[in-house]
Amino acid sequence: MKQLFLLLAVIALTSSLVQSQNETFNRFIEKYKSEPAFTYAFLSKDLFEVVAETNIADKDWKKLHNVIKNIGSLSILAADSIQTGLSLYREARALVPSDAFDELMTVRDDQTRVHIWARSEEDLVTDLILLVGTPNEFVLVCFAGNLELGNISELSRLFDAEAVEQLARTTQAVAVDFRISPNPGNGVFMLTCTDEADLPVLLSVVDQNGRQVSERRLSGAVAEEVRLRDLPAGNYWLQLKTQQGRIGVKPVQIYK
Repeated sequence: MKQLFLLLAVIALTSSLVQSQNETFNRFIEKYKSEPAFTYAFLSKDLFEVVAETNIADKDWKKLHNVIKNIGSLSILAADSIQTGLSLYREARALVPSDAFDELMTVRDDQTRVHIWARSEEDLVTDLILLVGTPNEFVLVCFAGNLELGNISELSRLFDAEAVEQLARTTQAVAVDFRISPNPGNGVFMLTCTDEADLPVLLSVVDQNGRQVSERRLSGAVAEEVRLRDLPAGNYWLQLKTQQGRIGVKPVQIYK
């Protein structure tokens, strides 16, 4: 399966995912991400910076960082050793809005499906979806951010199936864990840090397109109330930055 990712064509990313498409895939990801067979990660720009600086993987994370350092967000859902890879592929493929995305690449044989969709403006691709299905593997990668055309050859060498899962697992390993309640909520939340030795000092709120919509300093307490009633109802990502510079990201839903 690794070789399939070497077929990635020239792609550039800037801007954000189409909101309706993003929400659709978020529901798909929520449906499967907690199942034992799946590896899931959401990377904001700051969390990606932390992941890229780790030495957990001895391979080309630094090179990957140089390629997609200007991402708004990166979502990964991957599974291997499953029996439903192709049916998952078909389910996810049906969610792609054909009126907003163009087919950039398709690879198909008896055992494997690889599909890439992109939304572009002039010479820039603004949104990208990568989908792979085999009888026992599944990969979904959604990008939002900023890539340069000349860097895509590097991206194609890095994003084989093993690298995708390794990136997701590395993210899980280095991310700071915290709790948020109630969730969903009306805009008033309690944040609780699980590591008292490295407390949060900065909170950023990122929308579903990877754009930062709010930022505020925190008191550095183990538990702290956060008021986000000024934000419209919807789904967001809360990103904490700790005293030691580590990053944690959690989804949150605000209702009115």
